[in-house]
Amino acid sequence: MIDDINPSVSSFGLSDTALKAGDNSAVTLVFSEAVASFSSDADITADNGTLATMTSSDNITWTGTFTPTADTEGASNTLSLATSYTDIVGNAGPAATTANYEVDTLAPSVNSFTLSDIALKAGDNATVTLVFSESVASFSSDDDVTVDNGTLATMTSSDNITWSGTFTPTTGDGRYRAMSFRWQRVTPTPQVIQALRQQLQTMRLIPWRLQ
Repeated sequence: MIDDINPSVSSFGLSDTALKAGDNSAVTLVFSEAVASFSSDADITADNGTLATMTSSDNITWTGTFTPTADTEGASNTLSLATSYTDIVGNAGPAATTANYEVDTLAPSVNSFTLSDIALKAGDNATVTLVFSESVASFSSDDDVTVDNGTLATMTSSDNITWSGTFTPTTGDGRYRAMSFRWQRVTPTPQVIQALRQQLQTMRLIPWRLQ
């Protein structure tokens, strides 16, 4: 029996072509006939990731798992099969590549997180700006931002990168309410009132009523 037909690649693909952190993808390579001397470790090049050694029960259909590299972003990637394999009688096979797959395992970071005013008194508010390194999904300032001594209106964005909202401080604070309570129980002299007023101004709080 003479076999002068070269093996070919019937299919070569990944089960997932949009890979993020924690993902992996099943890789399936199907030849037209049984092959010899094929080793995925030696014959397949993987972009931005690693391919575990592929196995087969019939030397025709081979499977393995591709794991993307951590902390990596890459839009253009393929698995490439070299021509170093043959069929069982020694006929060489062709090269092949998979369809493109994307890798994004780089977690977003925060470029900046600021308030337009950091010394807030009664009647003031401040614009809060939060800038991420890239577009984010499922972000909600109501759920993801903790606010001390005030309220933050729901932040919005036109590009899912730069987010803004308005922070409004709580009227008074614990120190002011404690002083206010004490003032209602005593009748301070003008000198005491002036001293208290200066202390409140130092704390950046302006009282609206002194008794």
